[in-house]
Amino acid sequence: MPRTGIRDQSPLNREEQQAADAPKNPEERHDGPPLVAEQATEGADLELIMEWVGVFFRVFGLAVFSGGFLFVWVFVLKMAGF
Repeated sequence: MPRTGIRDQSPLNREEQQAADAPKNPEERHDGPPLVAEQATEGADLELIMEWVGVFFRVFGLAVFSGGFLFVWVFVLKMAGF
C-alpha cells in the first residue's frame, strides 16, 4: 500500500509531476492554459515598472500640490478670522 502523506498531496509535488510527465517538445504541450513563465517578455517588465513609477510620482506630486494649496487656504482663512 503506497504512502499518501501531506508531502505527496502538496500542489508543488503535483506540478513537479506534471512537468515531468509533459512532453519535451514545446509545440506539443499547448493543450492547456499557458504558464506564467511562458508569458514573460524581455525588457517589457522593466518598461511597465518604470511607467507605474512615473504614474506614482505624478499622483504624488498632484497630492502634494493640492495639499499645499489647501494648507494655504486654511492659513489665509484662519488669519482672516474665519
